[in-house]
Parts: sequence; C-alpha cells; structure tokens
Amino acid sequence: MAKNSRSALVVGFNTRPLTYSLNKAGYDVYAVDFFGDLDLYPNVKDCLIVIKELETTYDLLKNKYSIFLANLTIEILQKYPNIEYLIIGSGLDDAFEEREAILKEINKDQYSIKNLNNSIESIKIARNIELVHNIMSSKGYKIPLTLPYEKIKSKENVLKYPFVIKKKTGAGGINVYRMENEGSLSSFLQTQKMKGFKESEWLIQEYIEGIPVSCTIISNGEECEVISINRQIIGLKFLNPPKEFMYCGNIVPAYLFKEDEELISQISITLAKELGLKGINGFDFVLKNHNPYLMEINPRIPGSINVSETVLDLNLLNLYIQSFDGTKWEYIEKKLKSNKSKGFATKLIMFAPKEIYRDKIEQINQLENIHDKTEPKIISKGEPICTILYKDKNFSRSFFGALKIADEIKKIIG
Repeated sequence: MAKNSRSALVVGFNTRPLTYSLNKAGYDVYAVDFFGDLDLYPNVKDCLIVIKELETTYDLLKNKYSIFLANLTIEILQKYPNIEYLIIGSGLDDAFEEREAILKEINKDQYSIKNLNNSIESIKIARNIELVHNIMSSKGYKIPLTLPYEKIKSKENVLKYPFVIKKKTGAGGINVYRMENEGSLSSFLQTQKMKGFKESEWLIQEYIEGIPVSCTIISNGEECEVISINRQIIGLKFLNPPKEFMYCGNIVPAYLFKEDEELISQISITLAKELGLKGINGFDFVLKNHNPYLMEINPRIPGSINVSETVLDLNLLNLYIQSFDGTKWEYIEKKLKSNKSKGFATKLIMFAPKEIYRDKIEQINQLENIHDKTEPKIISKGEPICTILYKDKNFSRSFFGALKIADEIKKIIG
C-alpha cells in the first residue's frame, strides 16, 4: 500500500456492502469480516476472515465473535500501519471492551489512522434503550412500556400478554422473544436458565404490533440529514429465518404517509443531535396507528445502506467519510437534497431451511441479483445463504420481484 493512497479498514459481521462502496469510491480497502463471502474479495486489498482464521463455523461462533473481530483488527492494523481510516460496522455494537482495545491500539505512535466512528460514550448511551426512552418521553414521543426483567414479578399486571423479552445487548432480532402466555414464559425461562440466564441482562417490553420501519440518517455531531426511511422485513417465514424477530431485509423507500415519514424523521434527527451521533446511523421503529415507537438505535452504518444506495444512486460511504470532515457538511446536504429516490429497492436475506450442499450453493450463486455469496460448502440449517437485492419502478414490483428470486432459490434447494 502506498503511504499516501486513500485507504480504509472496515470491521464488521458483514463488511461486503461497505467494502463495495469504498472500493467503488476509489479507496484501497482492507477488511476484518466474519463470513468472507465470495463477492467480498474483489473489493479488498487484503482481509482477515473470522471463521477461516479460527477454522470454525457460523453456528459455533454466532453469539461470541466480537473478541475475534477485535483481535483480528489489531492484527491487520499492525500489518498495514499506514491505513488512513477505521470504520466499524455491525458486530461490535455492545462490545465496549473490544472497541476500547482497538482504540488503544490505534492511539499508538506508529499509526496515523483516523477513527471514523461514534465515541464509545455516545454508543453506550444510544444502546441504553431505557435511557433513550427517558429522552423520548421528555420530548412527548411515544415509547413502548419497557422494564428491567427484575421488575416482572412486581409489575406483572402492567405488562399484559403478549409481551416481549429481549436481551439488552445484541442486534438483528437474535435475542428477542415474544411471550404469548404463562406457558411460553415458563418454557423460555427453563431453556434460558440452562444457558446461564442472568436477570440483569434482560428487559421486558410491551409488544407493539405494527409496521417495522427504520430511518437512516447522516450527521456530524451537530447537524443531521435523513438519507432514507425504510420498510423493515422482520421474521418473514418465506425466507426461513431461525428466529421470529430476525432481521430479513428492507424495502426503500418505505412507502408511508408523508405525515408518518415527517414524524419518524423528526424523532431520528432529534435523537441524533441529542446523542451527538456522527456518520451514518440507523433508528428502528414500529409504526402503529401513525405513531412511531422507537425499538432500537444502531449507532453505526445500518444493514439497509446498500438498499438506500441503490435507490438514490449515490455512494453513501464516500459521504460517510466526508461527514467527519468539518468542511464538507454543505456538500453532503446538497448531495442528499439533489438526489431523490429513483424507484424502489428490496433487500432479502435468505436463510437455509435445512442442510445445503455445495452444488446447490454454486447454483444459487449463479442467479442474478444475488449478493453476499456464500463460499460453496455445506451450510447448516439457519445460516444465511445470500442476499437478494432487486430494484423496480414501484414498491410492489420491487418486493415481489425479490420474492420471485427467493422462490427460485427454494426450488434449487428442493
């Protein structure tokens, strides 16, 4: 790597969409990634892949990979000390010790790398949903009733079934469970206690039935602009997600009433400014009776980013880097306001309904509009197979066009 070349290191659970955009923008890109999908490699100069370095599988590491992401980040930094920018995506949302280890490394004298991420303090506040809900309440916004799990016995008449039990940490809907009645709660607790259930790590929350949506914003710590409002696809059974609330994709734009979009934008911008967030961040809501209930803040680039880029025909990673430059905000505002949505795009994440062999994976990888292509090998039930990204002129054509590709995959799997 030439010392003066524009370069970036991207760290995360799935870095492929981010590396694609950065490579397209002319950066020398390096990555630390969990999966090592086939279409990651053309985007990067070098990378370290967690499951390859550890010679293990997704199933064995899926809930405990953050320490390995951090260790491999330090390893690749030591190999390439002249990398210019550090961008952390998904996978380290609540891993504060691991983030601190990375920051401690880049503060050493041999590096001149710039940390293009939110501060750990801002992330801690953004990920503390109880604290965020207090901010929301003080400003008159709707929130789902949320309590620490320890209060479930004293407050059992406040939260009626169905309600949700969710872990304070985690992303993508992995640690979220709906309780329909006392039987399902008892069964859940019995299973979790065998895994070392700690009451202090869990919340109980009012179950809000509505439209899952998200808002993607860009900010510099003081000013903020909305990039897109997105329909969230959560737990769509056709895609075989292993959990009920699993993140399965997006449709951009969300195709909501203008008044709903304005309120979602207002809440997201208010919180971004209140928390001093920088870069591109995501806010997850459930929209019920035209009231957006905030579920979660992702204080990093959200999974919908490549869908937004497809619709806007805009390199958002390039804008992301510029948002950390105090002189570039007017340019960012101008770019976003001049780039209007062009059609609709749908992202679907397809999961394995059963064990799938390499010949089937090879066939799936040959289909059009397929991304995050799995290396041909045996895939276990519940693992992600690929991402479908399909654009068309309206909401329904985009969504059903993507579903048609998912159906082709189902036929290949058999």
